[in-house]
Amino acid sequence: MELLLHARLHKPERMSNQEFFSAWKQESVAVLAGVKAGVIKSVWKVPGRYEVIAIVEVASVEQIDPLTHSLPLFKLGYDYLCDFEWTLLGSYEEWAQRLDGLAGE
Repeated sequence: MELLLHARLHKPERMSNQEFFSAWKQESVAVLAGVKAGVIKSVWKVPGRYEVIAIVEVASVEQIDPLTHSLPLFKLGYDYLCDFEWTLLGSYEEWAQRLDGLAGE
């Protein structure tokens, strides 16, 4: 199943830019390894914001927590820096086919 991940990162005022971006750099290494492994299908950085959007493929929703907690931000104790929003994605082609029945056609 495919999921849309919208990750919003928050830099606390008390945290230096170097510490914040160093943590994000470690996260980027893990994300790119996920791309290489095929778990992350696509990933984008939202320009002008501390946000990342990705398409992630998992076998079941039970994989979301272990996947999230394996990320460097969580392992380093920086989990307070990010909010993750997961959205289940369904096939638009299948939806379009069901519309025939829903529209009474």
